[in-house]
Amino acid sequence: MITADVIKSLQSSDAVFVSGSTEAIAHKVLPPEQADSESLVFVSKADQLEKALKAQATIIVAHKSLSVPTDTKTTFFTTPNVQLAMSAILPLFDGKMNRFNQETKIHPTACIHPTAHLGQNVSVGPFAVVGEQVRIGDGATIGAHVVIECYAHVGAHTILHPQVFIGAYCELGASCEIHPHTTIGADGFSFAMAKDGTHKKIPQIGKVILGDHVELGANCAVDRAALTETRIGSGTKMDNFCHVAHNVIIGENNVMAAGFKIAGSSTIGSNCMIGGDAAVSDHVNICDKVIIAGRSGVTNDVLQPGAYGGYPLEPLRDSLKTLANLSQLTRIRKEVARVVKHLGLKEE
Repeated sequence: MITADVIKSLQSSDAVFVSGSTEAIAHKVLPPEQADSESLVFVSKADQLEKALKAQATIIVAHKSLSVPTDTKTTFFTTPNVQLAMSAILPLFDGKMNRFNQETKIHPTACIHPTAHLGQNVSVGPFAVVGEQVRIGDGATIGAHVVIECYAHVGAHTILHPQVFIGAYCELGASCEIHPHTTIGADGFSFAMAKDGTHKKIPQIGKVILGDHVELGANCAVDRAALTETRIGSGTKMDNFCHVAHNVIIGENNVMAAGFKIAGSSTIGSNCMIGGDAAVSDHVNICDKVIIAGRSGVTNDVLQPGAYGGYPLEPLRDSLKTLANLSQLTRIRKEVARVVKHLGLKEE
């Protein structure tokens, strides 16, 4: 339950109060087509606004380009960016922390080593394991069955969802969020072939370092480095099922969609966007401000900012043309064969 006055007081929402009562109360947030008289609704199009008004939604946050009526009981806010407004307002309704056991800050079944240091207001869930000399910052939340191995560091206000694994000596920054079944600090994949054809493991004695405000989706894996560190910069977000191999360095404020994979010793700059199921080969360097389309394969350095796609990788426009032409290959081959036959040319 949130009042319009609370939304009005938010500094980061870019939502400007226009009309209505600041005492209006929204009990939930719904899409325009499901709105009712107790809901807050975000609208970016005229037809969405019409649906929300018809449902008598109590609070509407509308894009500033829309004409907002004044002869209604609905409380209106306008914003230049609906998605940014959602990112600021929706946390007021988010019950995420209710998923964790908040009644008992340290659950009696948690196993915490005597040398571990926990900051103030740290929550540790059932059957979590916190190892020797682990440091956990103030306000962090450690979910059920999380394992944090020795000498690891978890920053302040970071959330580790249930069944996350943090390997020894790895470091997580402040306000990170790691979703269930994600592994940070498993061994990198490195073997040497002996003369007899067997493979001898090369120990991975490095670590993983995450900056602040990093978010990793469910079922991700970030491998520890062979000798130094695998690093993901502050503000970078990854979807579910992403894999980061050993010695990879990823910059700040990147976004990677589900299924993204990057092989060992590659680097990605900052402010990049990479689509789902895209793969980056080993020892490849990608500069800042690069967009990689989904299902692309990157096998060579990308040294100029811009949008790319396909395999082999091309500028995005060219890759879209290549993709469109693929469906015409059978027809083209048949027509070429007819031309060769018509001209009486011999096939080589």
